[in-house]
Amino acid sequence: MSSRLGQIAALAAAAAALSACSTVSRVGHMFGGNDRPHETAPQEGRISIMAFEQQLAPDPALQSRHIAVPPAVQSTDWSQPGGTADNSPVNIAGVASLQHAWRTDLGAGSNGHVVIAAPPVIADGKLYFVDADLKVHAVSARNGAHGWTRQLRPQHSRDHFARGGGVAVFGNRVYVTTGYGFIVALDAADGHEVWRAQAGAPFNSAPTVAGGRVYAITNDSELIAYDAESGAVQWNFQAIAEPARILAASSIAVDGETVIAPFASGEIVALLSANGRRLWSDSLSRSGRLTSLSAINDIAGRPVVDNGVAYAASHSGLLAAIDIRSGQRIWAISFASTQTPWVAGDVLYAVSIDGELCAFDKATGHVYWLTQLRRYRDENDHKGRISWTGPIMVGSRLVLANSLGEVVGVTPENGQVVAHGDAGKPVFIPPVAAAEQIYLVTDDARLVVLH
Repeated sequence: MSSRLGQIAALAAAAAALSACSTVSRVGHMFGGNDRPHETAPQEGRISIMAFEQQLAPDPALQSRHIAVPPAVQSTDWSQPGGTADNSPVNIAGVASLQHAWRTDLGAGSNGHVVIAAPPVIADGKLYFVDADLKVHAVSARNGAHGWTRQLRPQHSRDHFARGGGVAVFGNRVYVTTGYGFIVALDAADGHEVWRAQAGAPFNSAPTVAGGRVYAITNDSELIAYDAESGAVQWNFQAIAEPARILAASSIAVDGETVIAPFASGEIVALLSANGRRLWSDSLSRSGRLTSLSAINDIAGRPVVDNGVAYAASHSGLLAAIDIRSGQRIWAISFASTQTPWVAGDVLYAVSIDGELCAFDKATGHVYWLTQLRRYRDENDHKGRISWTGPIMVGSRLVLANSLGEVVGVTPENGQVVAHGDAGKPVFIPPVAAAEQIYLVTDDARLVVLH
């Protein structure tokens, strides 16, 4: 056990020497099985350096202020990887009691070569998902009845497997990016291919569709904007290439005419959607870290845009709020995360790599409350590191899942865990929600639906 962290760091450092299809990896997947360590787990039994650095604590000045949760809204779709193009969905109506509704299979799950990382998307009563074998599955979002399946893995490729990519749906098209370096548009009704476009490198990100364009980022940090109707390239933007990353199928955010793109280098860039002109850029990387692993700067979660402010967190330990018009930071704090923050009302919710679920004042970054979620399979001996994914907000509760398959519901006003569920198998993909149901995809590609 004592050599695991060193092995992970060595793998990350060696990534630059590997081919593009094999560099992208969810750190920790290399070990396989259900006991894979979290991305930045310290040696078991030792104190996390990152947690020591952060020293998060509730701000006494906020303790008398009541958190007002926005009313829940009926929502039938989760059409983008982040729910909406700006990655800032509403408080979705539902009970969030975390009781089982139904389940079904979604094809091939993670294996020794490929891990599933992209969330499913939902539109017009159908759920779409791309599995580890690069098959796109369309099933009923109401009961799991299987519709069509489309195999996209090339039959004659020299690569037997490829990591990365994801799915989005808009109108009557399903858009899929792949680790084989191509993007396709499929007909949502029957899965037949409408168009295909080849990129210069494998795709790492899931696609985002907005304003007649499809946006996706390749493994070498090139953002490409395609025409959604024809697949023609409209523009591209080359960011700093960084091969050491976490496989998380991140995606960009679009707010009006502004595109906010996250990159593995820790760089976050704002561009004009019409032509890709760079408006501003910032770096969420932190210098002076003490381990090779903590120096991975990847923004693995999605940037969230709310009321003209972009919120994003990096793996190396910085959570920031940035004005999207000027590019000026409003605030920044030490907080390492691989997950997408959730904005509700005046509060930003996020979970750290150490399982700290925090409520931040959206305007200042100060902490309302902090709840330490379960960190180990064996809490007494500090063995079996756990990773958390989420949160999303359903029925005015924060919902998160973890690598043991546990699901929790948390009150956003005070951080109290009030509901428990069980997905049965490890969950590494963030949950999604629509039509008062919560959808979880386990690591073996089992779709588990809770209400």
